[in-house]
Amino acid sequence: MRAICKTRLFVLVLVLCTVFSSLMPIFTLHHASAQSAQSDFVLQVSPSPLVETINPGEPKTLELKIRNNGSQTENLKIVPRSFSLDSGSNQIKLGDSEPGDIKDWIIFEHPTFTIAPGQWFTERIIINTPKSAGFSYYFALLVSRKNSEQPTPGKQAIQGSVAVFTLLNVNRPDAKRELEVANFGSAKRVYEFLPATFNVTIKNTGNTIIQPYGNIFIQRSGKSKSPTTVLRVNETRGYILPNTTRTLSTNWTSGFPVYVETKVAENVSAKKTLQWDWGKLTNLRMGRYTAKLVGAYNDGQRDIPMEAVLTFWVIPWRLIIAFIVLLVILVVGIWTIAKKGFKLIRRKKHGPRNFGKS
Repeated sequence: MRAICKTRLFVLVLVLCTVFSSLMPIFTLHHASAQSAQSDFVLQVSPSPLVETINPGEPKTLELKIRNNGSQTENLKIVPRSFSLDSGSNQIKLGDSEPGDIKDWIIFEHPTFTIAPGQWFTERIIINTPKSAGFSYYFALLVSRKNSEQPTPGKQAIQGSVAVFTLLNVNRPDAKRELEVANFGSAKRVYEFLPATFNVTIKNTGNTIIQPYGNIFIQRSGKSKSPTTVLRVNETRGYILPNTTRTLSTNWTSGFPVYVETKVAENVSAKKTLQWDWGKLTNLRMGRYTAKLVGAYNDGQRDIPMEAVLTFWVIPWRLIIAFIVLLVILVVGIWTIAKKGFKLIRRKKHGPRNFGKS
């Protein structure tokens, strides 16, 4: 009997392993590496972006530090350029012309200059602000080679140049600093595995440039009030221009397993694969979760809070189905072995039955 039971247990374990391996495929994470061609034109600028507050009727001097990280001496020039922001994609489009509303106020201490390899250069920009200045201004400072090719209309990018986005707030008593959360949403209402993507759309209803900040607290619905994860909002310290809307995205990635995007080649969409890091088994996410946005901005006098809440689900349905199938097979197998064992014990206890006549 013991030999029979051992054989059947071995067969059962083999079946369970086969089923588990068929339902839980191994996902291999492909690592791709690419080498980019090194250009001789390599500039480092600081600060970027350049953000300042100016007073009406008072000149303001801004400083921009530029370092030549290339291997040759660079003869450079600096000019102001307008730019626009696409509210839908958050993409910045650099213009080909000077900013019309502020170009006459800008004076460069050195419109052209030379930097040797490995050296820093400090450019001073004087803003002669008139008393009639508005509430805010934004433009780009374009640093390029002095003899570089001039841009043509409709050209999307300027080669061999660095753009430093400059944001100016005018210190006026009637300035209005106001933001509102236009939308707080998730890319999906139900996820099988992380990451989960959260989008915070903020609208600047004021007339000044504002920098929001905050966190998203994630916790299991109906469970402990302690958050499972805290995600930062606007970690890149982005600004929102007046009368524009900007969407700030953040991802919750601390799960098991978790989808990872890998870049296969240039101009090819990233490939998503599941990463099985068994050391993070405790990060298995399942159930209903609540995400709470707690943000704020400064209105010039104090921090103004911004809040929003949403719920979403994480249901790893493939893992659940695999677990149910394995559980059923295990229960059926144990029941089958136990049933045959009971029959064998009963036969030994009562002995063989003799149906012949005496």
